[in-house]
Amino acid sequence: MRSIFTPIALCLMLILPGCLGGDDGEDGESFPDFSLTGDDGKEYSKDSLEGEKYIIHISASWCPRCFKTMHNISAALDGEIYLIISSDEGDEGNIQLWHNKVNESNYSNDLEAPFAVLPDLASTLEIDAMPTIFLISAKGNIIDKHEGDLTIHSEILEFYNQEL
Repeated sequence: MRSIFTPIALCLMLILPGCLGGDDGEDGESFPDFSLTGDDGKEYSKDSLEGEKYIIHISASWCPRCFKTMHNISAALDGEIYLIISSDEGDEGNIQLWHNKVNESNYSNDLEAPFAVLPDLASTLEIDAMPTIFLISAKGNIIDKHEGDLTIHSEILEFYNQEL
């Protein structure tokens, strides 16, 4: 019986590679579609970022303890895409004020990361902790999700350097 099973299993692996962890290499959950305009005036969407690995940081202006995480992630990344998104629709119209407040909380460096408000995304993701940080693959899949502060340089790099 075992001698018959082995060739059948090998044939199935060749025919059905996606079902058995085949060549596509990414099995993570797909990040929801989104589209936003950052306070830098640029448009960002899941489609426009395809091919790029990036971080989405869900926060809100009422979370000043999140500021340190924002500054440390920004400082640890070297030009990688980092989007800061408010889950609070009350932040609409005050996004630049929030960005300025974050910058003023750390005089050593200003955040170059774009800020935006997108409460529907936070709702879709069922965010219940601030901050919540997502690492998204170049194919738009969630590599990892981190809830809470992320301020230690080595831990930020370890988080960012993960692959699916």
